[in-house]
Amino acid sequence: MPPRITTSKEMIIEAGYCIADEEGIDQVNCRAIAKKLGCSTQPVFSRFPNMDELKEEVFNHACDKLEQSIADRLKNREGCSLVEVAVTVLADMARDHKNLYKLIYLSDFRSEKTFLEEREKYQTNQLIMKELIDKYKIDSERVESIFERVSLLVHGICTVIATTTMNYSNEKVIKIVIDELTYAGKLDG
Repeated sequence: MPPRITTSKEMIIEAGYCIADEEGIDQVNCRAIAKKLGCSTQPVFSRFPNMDELKEEVFNHACDKLEQSIADRLKNREGCSLVEVAVTVLADMARDHKNLYKLIYLSDFRSEKTFLEEREKYQTNQLIMKELIDKYKIDSERVESIFERVSLLVHGICTVIATTTMNYSNEKVIKIVIDELTYAGKLDG
């Protein structure tokens, strides 16, 4: 008898992530995942009897992958600031992975937290706030407020990129953000 193939929880989440990337989170369901994995629906239902729980896990996986993507690019940033790296990753995601961008930033999965509270839990954002203090001379008492405003600016631009035919280059988005940070730093000075 051939060995039994095990469909792990991680495999199911990764398949859901791929479907969310290709078709959107609304297309993540038991049948689509089973088809993607080449298995029956039974392993999916046995690990995720509730599709909302599965979608939440896909959302969390997408957030973790985004954080890892930023961290990986930070290791090879060659003269770029943390802000420039993060802005580039987000703009690239909005442009090249519209459905994942919409899942992470335009879905209801984060509705119970404020924008700033959600951002502060990620290590790369903590590093960015430190850079704002050091490089842009933004007062430490005001850094959270400025970080929140600049993040909303970036996400506004990226939302335009993800949801319309308008396309801002990474260089243009970075210039807008750096100009805003420079201005905010001067207000603090």
